[in-house]
Amino acid sequence: MENIASFLKTTISILITLAIISAGLFLWGKTQPVVELANSQAAAQARELSEQQYSAFDNQLVSGSQILTAYRRYESEQNFCLYVERPYVYGQTDSNRYISMNPSGDGYCRAFDYSWGQFKEGTGNDPNTVKDKMISDASSQYYISPQSRFRATLIKDHNERIAAIYFRAK
Repeated sequence: MENIASFLKTTISILITLAIISAGLFLWGKTQPVVELANSQAAAQARELSEQQYSAFDNQLVSGSQILTAYRRYESEQNFCLYVERPYVYGQTDSNRYISMNPSGDGYCRAFDYSWGQFKEGTGNDPNTVKDKMISDASSQYYISPQSRFRATLIKDHNERIAAIYFRAK
């Protein structure tokens, strides 16, 4: 009799334990989609907040002086470039017309296709990388007039991270 009572206690405790575990797994399975949705929404909000600093240049008409402001604003951004296509001036070569700038000064800008407004395939560098003083000095061949008008476009890399701003002359 004692063995039967011990067996029943053990069996009932195992059944209760299995019931608690199965209830926990059931609840965990029901909450998993909610957790995934919350994670994706949090990631989207974080990306939106990080991209908010670029909203002033998202498909906006800007002046040449705002390009210089952008250069100074993004000096702390690593691997971030500004690409500028200036208006055509008679006698001007393409190498002076197309400018790439790396505000942080930590290297060169990626090769850029100015006609399509996107990065070129491959790992080449843009040979026309210039510095802040060159675009603000009126005697420089890379001078950008503060009164010039440009259409600003945000350029994203293959990871959908904003990696550059493209300013095209209007």
